[in-house]
Amino acid sequence: MTGTEPWTPPAAWNDTATDYRRDATLVDLVREAARSHPGRPALLDADGTTWTHAELGDHSDRLAALLRQRGLGRGDVVALYADRTPHAVASLLAVVKSGAAYVPLDPAWPAARAVRLLRDLRVRCVVTDAAHLRTVQELRWSVPSVTDVVCPDIEVGRTWEAVLDRPLVEEFFDFLSGEPDPLEAAGFNLRRSERPYTPDDVAAYADHVAALGREAGGTAADVLEVGCGSGLIMEALAPRAKRWVAVDPSDVAVRRNVDTAAALGLTIEGQAAYAHEVADTVRGPFDLVVMASTVQFLPDMDYLLETLGSLTGLLRPGGRLLLCDLIDPQVESHAGLRVPPILLERLPEFLPAVGEVDVRRRHSDRFAGELAHRYDAFIEVADPGRASRVGGRVWTAADLPPSAPQHGQGDVTADDLAYAIFTSGSTGKPKAVAVQHRQAVNLIEWFNRTHDIVPDDRMLFVTSFCFDLSVYDIFGVLAAGASVRIASRADVAEPESLIDALTTEPVTLWDSAPAALSMLVPFLADRGPQGRDHLRLVALSGDWIPLTLPGEIRTAFPRVRVMALGGATECTVWSNRFPVEDVDPDWPSIPYGRPMANARYYVLDEDIQPCPPGTPGDLYVAGDCVALGYLGDAALTADKFLPDPWAPGPAERMYRTGDRAQWLDDGTVRFLGRLDDQVKLRGYRVELGEVRSALAGCPGVRAAAVAAVEAHGGKTLAAYYVPAVERPPVAAEVRAHLAGVLPAHMVPARISAVDAFPLTPTGKVDLTELAAWAG
Repeated sequence: MTGTEPWTPPAAWNDTATDYRRDATLVDLVREAARSHPGRPALLDADGTTWTHAELGDHSDRLAALLRQRGLGRGDVVALYADRTPHAVASLLAVVKSGAAYVPLDPAWPAARAVRLLRDLRVRCVVTDAAHLRTVQELRWSVPSVTDVVCPDIEVGRTWEAVLDRPLVEEFFDFLSGEPDPLEAAGFNLRRSERPYTPDDVAAYADHVAALGREAGGTAADVLEVGCGSGLIMEALAPRAKRWVAVDPSDVAVRRNVDTAAALGLTIEGQAAYAHEVADTVRGPFDLVVMASTVQFLPDMDYLLETLGSLTGLLRPGGRLLLCDLIDPQVESHAGLRVPPILLERLPEFLPAVGEVDVRRRHSDRFAGELAHRYDAFIEVADPGRASRVGGRVWTAADLPPSAPQHGQGDVTADDLAYAIFTSGSTGKPKAVAVQHRQAVNLIEWFNRTHDIVPDDRMLFVTSFCFDLSVYDIFGVLAAGASVRIASRADVAEPESLIDALTTEPVTLWDSAPAALSMLVPFLADRGPQGRDHLRLVALSGDWIPLTLPGEIRTAFPRVRVMALGGATECTVWSNRFPVEDVDPDWPSIPYGRPMANARYYVLDEDIQPCPPGTPGDLYVAGDCVALGYLGDAALTADKFLPDPWAPGPAERMYRTGDRAQWLDDGTVRFLGRLDDQVKLRGYRVELGEVRSALAGCPGVRAAAVAAVEAHGGKTLAAYYVPAVERPPVAAEVRAHLAGVLPAHMVPARISAVDAFPLTPTGKVDLTELAAWAG
């Protein structure tokens, strides 16, 4: 070799070609396991719930059939908005069985982030659970592409039937309406921690509603009030009405309205009924229907839509629904039903009878307390004959077919997308990494074969669906006929709960970022030796592994093997491994390892030429592990996924990881850190550019910079900003803004204001000097 010839790594270092089922899908792997091990446990949780492989297969097949009935399948992306539960895992299986791809969204993210990502991918369907249905019902209306919401852990056909407790509602409103204090009877001053409303405050509110009512219905109108309460609005409006009908779930409230009207010399009609029953119990037509301070007491959004649909049929053409005292979820946190204004503005899409909707914001200086943040709306009915509701409902378990239809060959192919998982983006925009079934099958077959994963194994599932380790934890474990022990969000937050599972249950597998396992080590020292023989394999990836951690884990669990795994979401979870045995205390870090089956590693210089051992370079990954690209971003895909000049076949690509690495003399790769400003924090990949973009978008921030700094033995984020002169924000305001647009793990721990940024000779912000300035 002459001095001009590039160094070439020995062929053996990338001799990873291994047979696997290139035409198989995740659906095939899971279905085969269910046929082979139908009665074995597939999913378990801390509450004792157990689903067998057969039960999981049947439930997910039926849910997949519902998704297909809704027109979902190949080419569609279905979002999962749920925490770890058996129903959530079944939902992921159902999505891939339908032929669609799933994209997980973390319920802990700010709603604004979820909305942005749903819009970016033009998601048509969101699958959620009862615990998060309220949030999904609120945010879905901001995403025009979403046509369906599915909540498979609600058994009844109408979502609100699961939460409407008639005896409790009637007892509460009977009590409230019977209160001698007129303000409390009207629903004011019930929360003692707030500044009490005065009679003048309440009178101003009643006058406001009366003015809107006169604007909407004029004089001598036929008026229906739904949720009449104490009679506050009736007293203000009924004297000008031709006919007044007062309706409330509380018979006490109805009688009080009738008696109060009689004392005023008025004759009104009264009817005890719930809002959804009014159309069947009250004779129309009306010019105006009023719901003042009523909507917040309705059980959920589906109930509201159903009620509005029925009430439009009671109105004359040109008649109006007047909704007062509505709560905007973007403005106010409240236990009652919150209604995003965009929902009302889109009502004509879902209620054919509706013509125009006029949303009215309030002048906050005219109202006291929470009333200042509320809004009102006029809903005009154009054609009452078209009053049937045609869209917007939530599908539940009651909508699942009683049995799943037989699936056909070719329903799902290895070339179809299986999932898309978001990673942080350097431009401030998250990237959705799209992975096909074939790449995931290669990963699963390699891991299960290499580590002898068998039906007796059990994985303690602690990772977020948004962390790509979950792909193996679910599909890989189920494909082996083994079981997934699901740890809830509360379990993961409590180390003792996880240690209980590891030491009292037959858990054999653990897979997480190193920090998640490190958190348990101090607590293990306080436990006895019992229950330490089950755990046999610990897989660690996603971040630097402390040199002491493998030894600490082997001390606690004598049978365990520790496996360091590396890779990127763009390379289907993992693409290399390093069995961690004796750790040399002089190592700078645990070695990255060797490429896995059908993966190839290149360490290249700036001219895309191979670097010899010991020479740092840029790490590229090639082979069957490489993802399809970034969903909806062809330009970024072309920039990151390049033609592979060393590929054994045509049209293969390599992924430019942005990592720095070097070969060791034995063909092992050592990881040296990031090339750009992407960092790993607690197992999550975070692009500092996304955090910086969010910081720059904060009102009053003139310039922004973000850095990863060392703190307490690890990395944390530090944010620096130059405040605007006009209205400089304090750090608490900046933190609140970031918490509203970023996941919690991306909100910087340190936020500092500076007068100006120091610069390097090239004109870039000098983050090192900046950190020294800000302390």
